Amino acid sequence: MTTPSTAPLTERIIAAVIDIVIVAGLCFFPRIGWILGLIYHLGKESMPFMNGQSCGKHLLKIKVVNIPQLTPITGQHEKSVIRGLVMLIPVLNLIDLWWFVSRGYRLADKWAETTVVYSTKENQAD
Repeated sequence: MTTPSTAPLTERIIAAVIDIVIVAGLCFFPRIGWILGLIYHLGKESMPFMNGQSCGKHLLKIKVVNIPQLTPITGQHEKSVIRGLVMLIPVLNLIDLWWFVSRGYRLADKWAETTVVYSTKENQAD
């Protein structure tokens, strides 16, 4: 198995925007919408049927994997929650964005020991 390429900044941002639109759409459901949106946001990469991908990442053919094994974070909800919580905490999300732009990876990726790579046919079965 070859080492997959790290996903570029632009594709990760587009995937994040798609996921934000999904969360916002879920929030329109009366009474439980915000709960559904929060559950999706915090667990989107660890859902068992998505292979380490959120809907946005699936559309852009990228996925979240563990470092150094490069296996999808499917079923590892704690890693997905760490990645999602960083975006929900004011100021910390700005630090995470600065870290991402300046260093090429998210602070949340460092804490969760993950990275985002292209999802190719040969690493789909991981």
